[in-house]
Amino acid sequence: MARPPKISNEDILSAARQVFLEQGVGASTVTIAEKAGISEASIFKRFATKQALFLAAMGVTTEPAWAKALATQTPTAAIKSELTELCEQMLGLYQEVLPRMLMVMSQGKGKLPPNPPPILPPPIRHKRLLARFLEQGIDQGYLKAGNPKTMAAIIVGTLINSVITETMLHRLSTEKPGLPKLSTEPKQLAQDLIDTLWTGIKPD
Repeated sequence: MARPPKISNEDILSAARQVFLEQGVGASTVTIAEKAGISEASIFKRFATKQALFLAAMGVTTEPAWAKALATQTPTAAIKSELTELCEQMLGLYQEVLPRMLMVMSQGKGKLPPNPPPILPPPIRHKRLLARFLEQGIDQGYLKAGNPKTMAAIIVGTLINSVITETMLHRLSTEKPGLPKLSTEPKQLAQDLIDTLWTGIKPD
């Protein structure tokens, strides 16, 4: 019987995430291996390339359960509540992933890996999935006729802008105490966003 691994993939990703955030994309996998307490070869037994390790550590390639479900989800008459819940879940993910990516990119060493990832960035994937969901809602009469791609772009763009603004204010507040703080609680922002849009997209 094979012995269970002494360190999990999540342990490796946690170590890699810390090192990448401190040193940028140029960080050595040797440093990451030392941080995780394993050999460099052990990293590449789990992750084929350094780029794959980076993307996984930043949470770019992992699709959350709600996004997988959205790929086949069909809207119902409760579409307003369904959209609110989707916005809340998206925002929660972006609040976790986007600050990491912004931190790495803002460093002098912070270029993204040279080769494009084999998977579209989360916001683009989610915008496409959301547009499909909205199109179904329009077809079934749960939403007013309109351009579902534009609707999806407004929703995803608003969520991303909120996270970027909050991240910038958080950094500035550490340098200049007294600046107003923006609190983006996922449930409340999701509710406010859909409530605002609903007037224009609800069926006649």
